[in-house]
Amino acid sequence: MASSPENVLAALGAYEKVWSSTQANITQNAYFKRYIPLDPVDFTHTFKGHSLDTIFKKAAPEMRGPYNCNMVYRQTQKTPDIVLYDDGSYLAFQPLGEPGRDLGDHASRVSHILVVAYGKDIPLTLNELLPSSPEEVSDLDARNAFLEDAYASLRNNIKVSDCGPRVIQRAVAMGIPVTMRIRDFMVAQISSFTKEFRESGRPGYILKDSDGNDISGDKDTVAEMVERVFTNPHLRITKGIQGPNKCSQLLTHIHGFLLDPKEIPQGILLNYVCTETILKVKRSLQSETSRDDGCTLARTSTKNSLVRQIATGK
Repeated sequence: MASSPENVLAALGAYEKVWSSTQANITQNAYFKRYIPLDPVDFTHTFKGHSLDTIFKKAAPEMRGPYNCNMVYRQTQKTPDIVLYDDGSYLAFQPLGEPGRDLGDHASRVSHILVVAYGKDIPLTLNELLPSSPEEVSDLDARNAFLEDAYASLRNNIKVSDCGPRVIQRAVAMGIPVTMRIRDFMVAQISSFTKEFRESGRPGYILKDSDGNDISGDKDTVAEMVERVFTNPHLRITKGIQGPNKCSQLLTHIHGFLLDPKEIPQGILLNYVCTETILKVKRSLQSETSRDDGCTLARTSTKNSLVRQIATGK
């Protein structure tokens, strides 16, 4: 889906109709906290009974080993394997499996970061293209900003001790001093995976270079990639979510990449929707609630793309 304001507005309208017809007046946060289980259990009865299968086309509610549509939610309750930044409410980490897969053969695969909410006092939502309460819109704004902070920590290569409690916890568990810099710690976490783990699949771990070679087992090459990508001043932050029709998980998660704004891979343009554009459109909708004509909304933003500015330190 393209991330123009017009397309985002159209998608929001379409999903609002589906959500309203199946979930009545409940907010995403209220629904999530009432119905989504933390335990690794079959979710098929609720998923189909509440018609979520008409919204989330690729989600698997049944348990497939340790995996189903609530796996990311369960993972927020523990420290991820490649944790990078944490503030007690939100968590930034690199996904397992094959990070950056939608980039194709690309040198920036290692820049792929996910942001999820996990704090007890903040909203938990399913997807940004579904209807949002004012509190949920503000939370999206906070998660967008948090992703920039996470990239700033990697750009500036701050100490592990300054990256939040979950990062510190992971370093201590690995026997690594919290004075280590975060880029080195990222490499250390990736390099801690055994060959058996990397090749296990679901999730396993594969990190490919621009030639399509898996370098995950070569610590020096991983370190070179991390250094090259996170110190490149020409790369910009790309923020996006996958719409419900493409997403397999019920806890919303923002994807981040560092990319050349002139060369955004087709896999990103086709599979992600810019969260900054979604935020702008939703805020415009809030300010225009007294108007019946939505045409103004389509003109409020011009050429907002997935590409954002370089995150800088505070």
